[in-house]
Amino acid sequence: MAHPIPPLNALRAFEVTARLGTLARAAEELCVTASAVGHQVKNLEDWLGLPLFLTEHGIRRLTPEGERLAQQLGDAFGQINLACRAIGRRAAARELHINVTPTFAIRWLVPRLGKFQALNPGVAVHIATSARPIDFARDDVYAAILFGSGEWPGMTADLLFMEDVFPVCHPKLLKGKSALKKPEDLAGQTLLHTYHRRSDWARWLGAAGVPKSTVDPAHGQTFDLTTMAIDAAEAGLGIAITREVQVSDALASGRLAAPFRRDLLRGEGCYFVTRPDHRNDASVAAFRDWLIAEAGSAPSGSAAAE
Repeated sequence: MAHPIPPLNALRAFEVTARLGTLARAAEELCVTASAVGHQVKNLEDWLGLPLFLTEHGIRRLTPEGERLAQQLGDAFGQINLACRAIGRRAAARELHINVTPTFAIRWLVPRLGKFQALNPGVAVHIATSARPIDFARDDVYAAILFGSGEWPGMTADLLFMEDVFPVCHPKLLKGKSALKKPEDLAGQTLLHTYHRRSDWARWLGAAGVPKSTVDPAHGQTFDLTTMAIDAAEAGLGIAITREVQVSDALASGRLAAPFRRDLLRGEGCYFVTRPDHRNDASVAAFRDWLIAEAGSAPSGSAAAE
């Protein structure tokens, strides 16, 4: 006799909410409303007879039971995903599945993708975007464009470019009595953060020698995506912290300005990371070679995004 299980929609809604952290991000992945996700999570809690989340000071956190269930459901849905993909994947090796951050896709990759397709008309590129850490086994991607030190255990990584992290703002903030002339002038200004890169301001201010007592690195507004923070900076809502290629066009056109030295925070690289079993696939190799060539033609001293 089969044992009853909770509704699959409720299990899925809970797993995505636990993984992404908020109902809004879960709703975006599931293509439903945040309210619908909340109802599904509540249905699961009612079915189990215990809470899976607690809200403290406005922050939603998993309970110990929620953490255990989230881990087990993540593994289970990952196995289901892999099984379905293994059955449904076409035999043609001319498909390319890669994962990139949303900002990199919007501001660097997609505007250039037509060049790759013109050179490789037989390769069907499937791009998935995510700002969260990639699980190659669960997500079943062949490659990803990632930022970091270049060390991902069990993966191969090819450096595309090194990158500096620096603030950008509307040019009007460089004028007047309160003009930004030195990093300490950020005191009292609105710092624009990105959810998955909340440490960037603290790291940059530390590199600039600005103590927390002068400029609070946690102060300001937070956005889900770096591209949203950049748009807010262009609108004059504050100062974003970003990377060269994300804003090269806006800097060149004068829509944004870099008020300080760009080389204070250095050392992060942009890498094309592949699973070893896909590294020599024809489509992966073609895309890697094209990326390296495109990165080499980027403006001197610049690199990639998110």
